Amino acid sequence: NLDTAIENIKIHTRQYAKRQLTWFRKDADIQWFQPNDELPLNTLSI
Repeated sequence: NLDTAIENIKIHTRQYAKRQLTWFRKDADIQWFQPNDELPLNTLSI
């Protein structure tokens, strides 16, 4: 059923995103920025 498949995709995508955030939050080397912060372009380079 297409509706069930769509709902499962939504649920699993949310779950995956939550796992990613948990993993990223554990990494002390990651610096988080707010999207509206005014930052020089070289600050955002990897």
